[in-house]
Amino acid sequence: MHYAVVVMLELLCCIHAYRSGQERYWIFIIFCFPVIGCVAYFVMVMLPETGADRHGRTLLMRLQDKISPERHLHKLTEELAIAETNQNHYALANELARLGRYHEAVPHYQQALSGIFAHEAVMMLSLAQAQFAIQEFAACQQTLEDVMRYNPDFQSADGHLLFARALAAQEKYADAESEFEVLVSYYPSPQARIYYAELLAKMSRLREANEQYVAVVDTAKRSRPHYRKHHREWIKTANDRLKQSIVR
Repeated sequence: MHYAVVVMLELLCCIHAYRSGQERYWIFIIFCFPVIGCVAYFVMVMLPETGADRHGRTLLMRLQDKISPERHLHKLTEELAIAETNQNHYALANELARLGRYHEAVPHYQQALSGIFAHEAVMMLSLAQAQFAIQEFAACQQTLEDVMRYNPDFQSADGHLLFARALAAQEKYADAESEFEVLVSYYPSPQARIYYAELLAKMSRLREANEQYVAVVDTAKRSRPHYRKHHREWIKTANDRLKQSIVR
């Protein structure tokens, strides 16, 4: 009886995997590890399809990323081979960037930015982020300047921060400082102040750098627990830098 139930579960999972177009390794896992394989398939594939809450879906996605980080890559590569569209190039580029393979992502972003999408702001911003990640700072700056040129009404706090960082990375300190002075007045997370402080430290203005770290810590103390939890790494960075500082 027990064996029959396991076989039935295996068949149900395999049929679902085949009909829903899942990766073939799932069928291998289900047959080689009958009980564990079926449970894993249910938790990682079937359960998300039932419309679990946002927190549950996030946890499942993280688990899936650890077990099979490239699970979407093959599918997106196949879709691009079938139809070489701007959207398919962009989707593959985003997945490569998510996996940290920015050198491979850049050409696909560039391919996506053609035709009617040649100056699409969100796509251009994604390209700039990938260019920064591979330390092509001048190219990143140029891409962001093109975003502003062709999309004058487009606004992005992340794009603005990236622009300031690209300037700083090229040692264009005066220009970068002008951008950071604006950023710290509105950027929603401590990131802007941390990067601004790092710029000030490079300019040997350590006391002013510390003032930015202090501002991060003070804001955290006045904020709700959710803010402190969400930005804990940046807050920790500020505290650590203050402890290490020889300037008070």
